[in-house]
Amino acid sequence: MHKQSSKFSLEYSRYNIPADFPVIAFTEEWNIPDDEITFLHCHNCLEIGLCNRGEGIALVEGKTCGFTAGDLYIVCPNTMHITKSCDGTDSQWEYLYIDTQRLFKEYLHGELPNASLLMFDSPDFPNIISGQSYPHMRLLLQQILREMEGKRENYRISAACLCISFLIELLRFLPRESESHFSNLRSKLVIYPAIQYIDSHYMEPVRIEELSARCCLSLTHFRRLFKSIMGEGPLNYLNRIRINKSCELLYSTEDTVLDIALQVGFSGNTSYNRNFTQIMGTTPLQWRKKSRSVTKNDMAFSIFPCG
Repeated sequence: MHKQSSKFSLEYSRYNIPADFPVIAFTEEWNIPDDEITFLHCHNCLEIGLCNRGEGIALVEGKTCGFTAGDLYIVCPNTMHITKSCDGTDSQWEYLYIDTQRLFKEYLHGELPNASLLMFDSPDFPNIISGQSYPHMRLLLQQILREMEGKRENYRISAACLCISFLIELLRFLPRESESHFSNLRSKLVIYPAIQYIDSHYMEPVRIEELSARCCLSLTHFRRLFKSIMGEGPLNYLNRIRINKSCELLYSTEDTVLDIALQVGFSGNTSYNRNFTQIMGTTPLQWRKKSRSVTKNDMAFSIFPCG
């Protein structure tokens, strides 16, 4: 992932995926205005958007992508992003949020080949997919949204199957697009054991030597490869994951800042507060207060946690 300009504040948006189904849908008319971009946010799941009206730009990590009506918007978990409509206009969207690991486990009893490519962004990840060039993907997404909206008999089974079909098409799409620009897909898969380990053990002491060993790489080569792919070193990535996880606890619990710092793997308040302020642009207490004060109407931007 790529380090963002310091002019943007960074915010975490947690979506509470239901325990009995790994997909949620926002099928209302979510309007994105032309406001000046002052913050970026990330989610705890895969985001898929469909632009039904308007045009504008999407900022995703270090990339700027244009979108227009009919385009699809794909954002990996823990990826900083925001959308903005063209000046003087707004755009209208529908969204899906998917816990892909649960979806594959519950409906396929496993994982799709190369599914790890859906877990983290990279310079060649196509965050905007043209609905005009790939109408079959747009149609699949529309079918999923209509199933989730209509909630007819067995709609969850239908939506899950359609989601899997869509993700298969997306995985077919990724290598074809990325290979024309970059040759590091294999390298991304090489470091994925480290990504998985961090996501599962962030609350514990994590040694870089352990991460490099899991990828069967020397320490020096692992550090260099990780940074070239993710845009930041493994320690910075670990701390960002810890901060993201701590935002969930700040929002949803009454635990003290120190307790939360310890729960997500920091040694104490000093290192936690320093990293939180550096990444989020505010202190943990200020973030907790602000996140809880946002009304439902503000969720058109998906700024803060929602259920």
